[in-house]
Amino acid sequence: MINFYFFPFTFMDARQARVLSCFFNRFKILDIHGGAVLPEPMAGLAAKGTLTRVQLDKEKLVLSQQKVRAYLDWAAIHKGNEKNLRALIRENVFFKDDSGVAAIRADIRNRTVSQEPCETTAGDSIDSLVCLKLADIHDRESQDIQAALDALNQEKAALFAELKGDGDMSLSTGHTQTPEPGQAMTDKRIKAWLGAAVDAKLFDQGDIPILITTSRAVMDEFLTGAGKAINALDIDSIKVHENDCEFITKWHLKINAILAQMAQGEQMAEGLGPEPEEKYFGDAAQSPVTGRIQIRFFPGLRYVNLTKKNPGGQIGVCLVELNS
Repeated sequence: MINFYFFPFTFMDARQARVLSCFFNRFKILDIHGGAVLPEPMAGLAAKGTLTRVQLDKEKLVLSQQKVRAYLDWAAIHKGNEKNLRALIRENVFFKDDSGVAAIRADIRNRTVSQEPCETTAGDSIDSLVCLKLADIHDRESQDIQAALDALNQEKAALFAELKGDGDMSLSTGHTQTPEPGQAMTDKRIKAWLGAAVDAKLFDQGDIPILITTSRAVMDEFLTGAGKAINALDIDSIKVHENDCEFITKWHLKINAILAQMAQGEQMAEGLGPEPEEKYFGDAAQSPVTGRIQIRFFPGLRYVNLTKKNPGGQIGVCLVELNS
């Protein structure tokens, strides 16, 4: 059996949700929020059964949240003031208890002197969760900023239309390009996600994990450290279906079939599949939407010592994008 995991993100915007829904009918995410209500569009996908949350260790989540709060509190007051920071981290009795919040704050302060809080390696479970939580905050704030910019553009367009007397015209709001979240902290996100995944034993379940991403930056960075692939497929342009199309279910099954056959070691003809393109992808011939899919399978990963966790196993990574 194949399990799909959205990677290496814990937050999803509307663009990512649209792309994933075009290719997959089910996938999982690491739930770093301990079951709290998901924001849209993730909540809608979860309600439909498309998205499943992978529960993580609750005690580690609590501790990581304490570290995140301590870091954010520290950053709000002392970021950039190394002199004050040195005074704050001088040894005192409050930093002796390793289980106390004071010790957590001291650890964050000491860590930040030498490195960012996301400087972690796969396997450091608490630090991995801290990094994922900070990246999650970054992505949510980026979406809020983008929404504010789009609203400002809408107001500006409406004002110009009113001044020109074109109030009834269809307005072009000049929607700004949404920043690609995978371009920020790319390597740190990958290692943190893999660290949390290893701790959650995602690679010990006997199923074949396939990490799916909508970020080309993530895919490129991942491939530089993943080693040699044992199976690969690249399709730069292929017509795909969206959720309102009658062929979407059949399309999802075909994508699953490609990945399942690759996982079994079958080599796929470049740009085709196990059958001629017209037969295999014929249902999408009239679709106006085209996409790209890039797939790699590995016997293990250099990022994590997967062969010890899953002897003889393999792992897949898949990039999906929309071209139009």
